This record gives sequence, structure tokens and C-alpha cells, in this order.
Amino acid sequence: MKTIIKEITKILTITLLAMMVTSCNNDDDAGANLSFSRSIYVLPATGSLNIELKASVAPENDLIVPITIDGSAVLNDEYEISAKEFIIKAGETNAQITITPKNNLAQGKEIRLSINPVAGYSLGDKNVAIIPIETKERIMYSFTTSYSRILSSIQIWVEIQGEISGRSYIPQTDIVLPLKISSSSTAELDTDFEIENHSTSITIPKGTRQVNFSVNIVEGAEDYAGKEAILELKAPEGEDPDLYYAGSFTTFTVKLDQLKFIDLLGKWKPVELSNEDGFYVWGEEELPSNDFEGKLPKDFAAGDYLEFTNEGGVDRIIPHMTGGLKKYFCGPEHRVTFDHINKEFLDASIFDYIMVPYFKITNINKLFSTKTEIGDALLGLDKIDDNNIYVYIHDYIPTDFFTYSYEQWGGFDAEMFGITYKFTRVEEE
Repeated sequence: MKTIIKEITKILTITLLAMMVTSCNNDDDAGANLSFSRSIYVLPATGSLNIELKASVAPENDLIVPITIDGSAVLNDEYEISAKEFIIKAGETNAQITITPKNNLAQGKEIRLSINPVAGYSLGDKNVAIIPIETKERIMYSFTTSYSRILSSIQIWVEIQGEISGRSYIPQTDIVLPLKISSSSTAELDTDFEIENHSTSITIPKGTRQVNFSVNIVEGAEDYAGKEAILELKAPEGEDPDLYYAGSFTTFTVKLDQLKFIDLLGKWKPVELSNEDGFYVWGEEELPSNDFEGKLPKDFAAGDYLEFTNEGGVDRIIPHMTGGLKKYFCGPEHRVTFDHINKEFLDASIFDYIMVPYFKITNINKLFSTKTEIGDALLGLDKIDDNNIYVYIHDYIPTDFFTYSYEQWGGFDAEMFGITYKFTRVEEE
């Protein structure tokens, strides 16, 4: 009986040991596997993504693990990958490759990576990695307008917008837009006009979406009046050629001009006070409407006109006025001499900056009123075309209108209180 019991005990012991050995071997086999650290990754629209492969047991020698690359995204067109195999160094348990987006403009694209078997290792649960690609937003580039006249210097604005986010788009890197001079230009670069810093490109710094640069008439330039400089904005060069697209204004025409009093000779009749809408822009707190409504001098008589003359080399304005402008142009004649150009005068009626050529005019009524204070002032004059001019009254003492605001403001501000009149040429019979 004892012998039987011993034999049974021996058999059970051998069986148990065999089960333990088998269990240990299974554990080893299960542990020696290869797996991605994640099953799902997301490749960001910009930047790059590291993909990690893990080995449950470190190899004694460098282990090369090839991968299969497929998916709806096209390699080397919509993305790039640093290697097509992982190399796990001896004694280590992980390795990485890097994926970088490229021309990732189409939606719904993904990459699929699969681990290929290697000797000594089984495939773990995460043997396939799916990598959706975030779509990169296309960017619109444009001038903010397409034309400007230049008497001395102008500022030109360039902007970008996101195709989806619009004006909310903020670039994360500098964007460099090449700037070209069209062969159709009649003005010559660096002879008639010059670009700030002699730039051949416009850089929009990261974190902003607009930038401006100046175009100037070259000091000492001659015979430039009437010529045009045509600037062309181009898409950034290099990768992602389809990332950028042209906006409304990729061509900007700069008309080089020159205002001389002799260009204004003739008779001009007032037709409108053209910037009245701009007074309302300031708001009731800064410029109450009851401070100017019904008070502005815009009553023009049928026979009113200003005559611009040059006799004996002296420029004069001879007024023929019976309406409201007689309160300003009150003398028999007013001598005029050029003074300067204001390159950035804010015209609230058009929400933009303009250039105003100023002339010194003598013996006007500085009160612009039935009350008088005769003196000299600065008068803005500008030619719209051969038949229309602007007269800017930007230098007077408010007496019949803007009186409250003038006192509250503590002085005269031409951008707030300046009045613009449009005049039309009187045809000679």
C-alpha cells in the first residue's frame, strides 16, 4: 500500500513540475513580443509625430523590425516618414520613428503601420497603428486694396486669412511672400520710386496676420508724375505649394503723382461738403451731433466759385463767393504758397488714411464765421482729376460749429474738425 502511495505521489509531483515548466515557457513566449505603444495616433496639421515600438524583452543584439506602410494617405506626397523599420538597440526595449505631414490639405486621410514578424518575438496586441492626419488649413494672401496715388510716401498693407478661420487665423511661423515688380510698370524702381529697405519680399511675423511697408518717391526724382509702379504679391516658395492661394488683391498699382498749384489753375465751384458722415463716426460723447448738425457751412450760391490764378509768378486764389464759404474766403484775393504734405491724415468718412498737400494761404477769416479774425492758415488742396478737386479747411477756430467739442477737446484737431469740400471745374464759355 505504501508503495502504491509513493508511486502516485511521484507521478503527481512529476506532473506538477511539468505543468510549472510549461507555464513558465508560456510566460516567456507571451512576454517576448513586439507592440506599438498605442493603437491610435493623430498626426497634427503642423509639426511631427513620434511612433514608438516596444519590446517586452530586450534583445541581446540590435533588433531590426520592418513595418508595412499603407493607408489612404500617400507617402512622400501627404506625409514623410523617417524610416521604414524600427531598430531596437541591444539591451533596450523601445525605438521610435518620426512622421511629418506634407501637403496635408485633403480631409479624411490616414496612415496604417503594421509590425512584421521577426524571429524570437511574437506580435503583441497593438501590432497595428492607425494614424489619422489632421488637415492643414489653406491660407489666403492679399493686399488690403489695389490702388493708391502717391505724392511722397504711402503705406501698403498685406494680410493673410485662413480658408476656414478667416481673420481669426494666426500663423505659428513667419510667412514670407515674394514681392515682384510687374513688367507693365512705367515707373522705374530706385529711380522713380523705392520700396522700404529695398525689400524683395514681405514677411508676416508669426502671431500676426497683417503687416505694412512703405513705398516712397525717390528724393530728387524727375519726370515721374503720371507713371505707375505695379507691385505683385506671390505665394511663398518651397514646400506645400497648394497651401497658399491668392486673395482679391495680389496686384497693387501705385500712381506716382505731383501736385503743383499751376495744375489747379482755373475756376472751381463748390458742389458738396464731402466728409460730413465722418463726424458721426466719433460718437456722441466725443463729437455730439448737436454740435454741428444744421450749423456747417454748406450753403452754396449758384454763382459761387474760386478762381486759381498765377500772375507774375505769384499764386493766388480769388474768391467769388456769396454763400457759406464767404465766411472763410473773405478777402478780395489770397496768396498761396506750398508748405508740406501730411502723409497720414485720418479721414474718418472713409475709415482710411489719405495724403493732404497743404498750402499757406493769406488773409482768410480764421473764425470761419460772420465774426472775423483775419490771418494766415494752412489750406489743403488736392486734385482728383482734371475736373474735380478737394479743398480741405483744416485750420480755423470753431466759432459757429464744433464749439462745445473744441472746448472739451482742449484745442483744434484737424482729423476731428477738418472740413472737406469737393469742387468741380467751371467750364469756360
